[in-house]
Amino acid sequence: MKKIALIEDDEDIAFTLRLNLEREGYNVTHFGRGQEGLQAVQRGAADFVILDLNLPDLDGLTICRELRRDPRTQDVPILMLTARGSERDRITGLELGADDYMAKPFSVRELVARVGAVWRRARTVTDDVRDPYDDGEVRIDDRAFRVYRHGEEVKLARKEFELLWLLVRNRGTVISRDRILSEVWHMSDDIETRTVDAHIRNLRKKIGAERISTVIGFGYRYDPPPRIAAS
Repeated sequence: MKKIALIEDDEDIAFTLRLNLEREGYNVTHFGRGQEGLQAVQRGAADFVILDLNLPDLDGLTICRELRRDPRTQDVPILMLTARGSERDRITGLELGADDYMAKPFSVRELVARVGAVWRRARTVTDDVRDPYDDGEVRIDDRAFRVYRHGEEVKLARKEFELLWLLVRNRGTVISRDRILSEVWHMSDDIETRTVDAHIRNLRKKIGAERISTVIGFGYRYDPPPRIAAS
């Protein structure tokens, strides 16, 4: 049974969500405080996290950041649930590695549907069988969800991996920000593209700035080393 950690201090909201999610077959554990929820997820108590940002002891953004930094939890899907409805808050959450974001008040039926959609997308990354990639500098072991640069493993968050894999699959071709938002975040272009730009910056730091080119006015392109590109 799929395990969900619901980190939410509002008892009424937590009760309603737990009731509806359990009807769909999920095993839901409710945590009213951020610290206890964070520690439980780090111990392996959940396969999925529904995370409120406004918690009494530990801010949800901090929890998200810690989960993405921890190798044990960096791939656990996170859906942020909060009263903060501004675009800035949504972008911040997504840039920290959240997989989806819902603002209160919300439809319980929509939330349950989004949990299922995020879960299916997360499973696709690790379950799909794809050809390996190796250009002599960057190697992607997609079945194991690992990336290496010059033989050294590079730790990527899930969205960073999905973004890199999209660029590599289409290497030599410019990929627009709108397409990246659609295929990686499954969102339309109504969200600011700073989310994409922030993840591109992170990838450049980890695999080399020369590997990802910006094509002004269009998007980004992955460039293999010259000797590979010419072969």
